[in-house]
Amino acid sequence: MNSASLIDTMKRLGQRATQPADTVLEVCDLQVHRGGHHAVRGVSFTLRRGEFVAVMGRSGAGKTSLLHALTGLDPVSGGAVHWTDLCRGACCAQTRHAADRRAVMFQHYRLVPQLSALTNVLCGRLREHRWWKTFFGFDADEKRVAAERLTRLGLGERLHVPAGKLSGGEQQRVAVARALVQEPTILMADEPVASLDAETANEVMQIFWELNRREGLTVLCVLHDLEMAERYADRVLLMEQGVLVHDGPCAGLQGVVQTKLRWRTLL
Repeated sequence: MNSASLIDTMKRLGQRATQPADTVLEVCDLQVHRGGHHAVRGVSFTLRRGEFVAVMGRSGAGKTSLLHALTGLDPVSGGAVHWTDLCRGACCAQTRHAADRRAVMFQHYRLVPQLSALTNVLCGRLREHRWWKTFFGFDADEKRVAAERLTRLGLGERLHVPAGKLSGGEQQRVAVARALVQEPTILMADEPVASLDAETANEVMQIFWELNRREGLTVLCVLHDLEMAERYADRVLLMEQGVLVHDGPCAGLQGVVQTKLRWRTLL
């Protein structure tokens, strides 16, 4: 049985490391104003521990603005973002103090071009160290884990190549590895496979899916590919012009997009 068939079978059987029960994120009437317009308008939803949720919509729908608001990168104009799992019940529209167990993957990688692929990945471990320990570098175990992550993503021969000399797809995989070495309980990713070929994109998504099912990693991921969302995610949030227009299971997603919402494409 190939990996795609295995994923489809396990989704039907409902096998996972943890059942999505406890709420880790509550978003209520979220408003984000950017550049004189409403990037996000009155969005409300919850995220439960162990869920794999895809955020989808056409370009300019507000997907990235939503993700940036949830991570505290963009100011919230109205409403509330409540990280219940990490904040111990404290409301926090600005969520920086809640980031200890959350990893964020950015759309444009944000690598240091002069540093090697391995060192860029190790930078994901910096928040585990006191500032003065950074003068002594990373320990052997951290280097081993970082190298293993890169090798699994097909970069075993490129560990010591400066990030600036890697292709776009290779840089994307370095960003994936940097997120994973943080050992997050929640992964928030903005189009993590956009620059990858189909085979590598599915390999990366399968890694996320395996961590979700086997270790209970909660995933909130912006995607463009309907088939990929149906295969890997449990639930989808569809956005249009900053508004959440659909929140439901991924089963039959293409029918929802083409019939209920009358979208021909997400591009």
